[in-house]
Amino acid sequence: MAQNVLELVLPRTTIESDRTTLPKTDRVAVVASFGTGPRVSLSLSWMVARLEEAGYSVVVVRASDDDTPLDWSRGPANQAIVVRKPNIGYDFGSWATALELFPQIRSLPYVIITNDSLVGPFTSLKPMVADFESSFYDVWGGTFTAQYMPHLQSFLLGFRNGVLDDPAVKYFWRNLPPQSEKFDIIDKYELGLSRLLQGEGFVTGAWFDYELVVHWTQNPTISGWRGLLELGFPFVKRELITNPAIVADGFDIPAVVEEKFGVRPADWL
Repeated sequence: MAQNVLELVLPRTTIESDRTTLPKTDRVAVVASFGTGPRVSLSLSWMVARLEEAGYSVVVVRASDDDTPLDWSRGPANQAIVVRKPNIGYDFGSWATALELFPQIRSLPYVIITNDSLVGPFTSLKPMVADFESSFYDVWGGTFTAQYMPHLQSFLLGFRNGVLDDPAVKYFWRNLPPQSEKFDIIDKYELGLSRLLQGEGFVTGAWFDYELVVHWTQNPTISGWRGLLELGFPFVKRELITNPAIVADGFDIPAVVEEKFGVRPADWL
């Protein structure tokens, strides 16, 4: 029988931070990160710092073939637990690893999972956290899209009141099949999670619905980047900074971000 992601990953997973155990808390965020070396981007540093500022204990799961301790010197200090794993299972494999290493996360009332595909946050995450914690959704997302099928985009999700401890949800995370093709990753992981949540009857919803910024066939975080910033979304997708030509107004992004937040997004990569 083919091995699942956790069976491949856990034997090669370590904790590199001085802190190895979560404090007693009802709020945890898990940040999936990928890097070829030890350098930590300003985006990852500020993501952790802003989540901690909003009251969350943070676990960073770094997928990398390089095992040099992470260099956080470019950004603010933090208290995150840092887990190192091979780059198997992509972000979903990283989130699954954290849930297996720290199983108490599953039963908590407030759990956020995110990744470093975002540039930012350029300002406080307290408005985002307030939207998540005050919602009535079982599973909340930063954005909702109808691309491929109606679903929460997986780069930013929040789980309330122990949803992660539901048997079907727990099975999903523990039995992720290894994937290598981009569409298979989207289909089995991101869309697969949404299909599961819908099938199990969980209530889902987002901070920003796609209808606020784009048409139903479009990705709100790509085509709707300007509208999201205007609505208070404190990020842009990394892909827009590294490849702005993918949208007609992509080359406007640096000037818009600098005018709104006083920073150069290229410095945050």
